[in-house]
Amino acid sequence: MRRRCRGHSVTAAARDAGRSRLSVCGYLVDVYCLGVKNTVGPLPMNAGQCAEFTRQFFGGFDEPPIAAPLDLAQDLVFGGVDFARSLGLEPADGFEDVKDHLGSWCGPSSIGFGCDGKPYYVAGPYDDADRVLRQMERAVGRDNFHYLVGV
Repeated sequence: MRRRCRGHSVTAAARDAGRSRLSVCGYLVDVYCLGVKNTVGPLPMNAGQCAEFTRQFFGGFDEPPIAAPLDLAQDLVFGGVDFARSLGLEPADGFEDVKDHLGSWCGPSSIGFGCDGKPYYVAGPYDDADRVLRQMERAVGRDNFHYLVGV
């Protein structure tokens, strides 16, 4: 039986920056294949600004965001990076600037990446799909991943 997989997850982390300020980062994670596709921050803001950022950052989803423990966010973000790197793919530019915001991670992730046991590449509008597909073939072989590329 084929199960329906959800390919992207968004997470945000806020840290106390002192003087009633927060430092906020956001991460778009492709759990199928690419790992961290995009990052935001770190952005300094107050609590009201953080609430507005959260509404906008998660606004594209049908369900409201839910609070999650830091270790789950770490498993998602760092686990996604590890999974993508196992395929020879690096996280988005800017990841180095925001990774420390999540603290140190011991790994491995408790999250299962890929879809139905295989990497599944869904090409985005800014991806170099040919480059990613060539890398996937090198990393796991032609028949060991799925993909969806627009024509």
